[in-house]
Amino acid sequence: MVGSGERLVNQLRRFGLTGYEVKAYLALLEMGEGTAKEIAEAASVPKSRIYEVINSLIEKGWAVAERGRPSRYRPLDPEVAVRGSLMRMERELDELARSLIDELTPMFRGKGGEEVPELVIVRGEQDLWRRVRSTIAKARRSLAVALPVIPEEVADTLLPVASVMRERGGSVRVLVGNEVSSSEVRKLAELAEVRRRELSFGGGVIADASEVVLILLEPDRPRPKVGIHSVHSMLTMLAQTYFDMLWSISQPIS
Repeated sequence: MVGSGERLVNQLRRFGLTGYEVKAYLALLEMGEGTAKEIAEAASVPKSRIYEVINSLIEKGWAVAERGRPSRYRPLDPEVAVRGSLMRMERELDELARSLIDELTPMFRGKGGEEVPELVIVRGEQDLWRRVRSTIAKARRSLAVALPVIPEEVADTLLPVASVMRERGGSVRVLVGNEVSSSEVRKLAELAEVRRRELSFGGGVIADASEVVLILLEPDRPRPKVGIHSVHSMLTMLAQTYFDMLWSISQPIS
């Protein structure tokens, strides 16, 4: 067999191949092509299992069959096979993640999650950013963000949420203050619509036009100390209208 023994076998198994499939694929790489009988002998796979193993390799994108009598088989290019398997694994993980989120979110909100009263006055920077992150994480269809600064812990929530929403066709608009660095803006611009403007008054986040956290800045104090967290329909509507107005007169990021 080619490669470096046990390490290579374990790596291939992590890509979804069984022990027999790994042996058959490595044997095919050495042989170039072969019949089922030849592959079974070269790979030490029981002849009673070899067709099952080969058909599984074909279904998983690691081998192809050539017409003839008897049929002959050859390995797929390793780069094509590995990248194809990686894409399938990513799709499966994404489907699993979505399923888990859909099932667990109602449980989180119904029992373990934080129930937001119609309006809460929030005091303290730490609690404000915690509520900002929580609200961002709840967004499913639309997310409007206006922040004079973006702390690292907020970016760690915003970026993956924006990525998932973009894949689902959701709307993510981010209005950043002039203090936000160009490197941070570039990362955001890969996943969302981004515009820049002076945000000396504060900012906020609006999730699905149904929940809002408003951040209020005091004059000459760049870090927020007080804010409002609300699910009141009138307040969220006013916040969304104000955000849309600011967005329309802000500079797009090219």
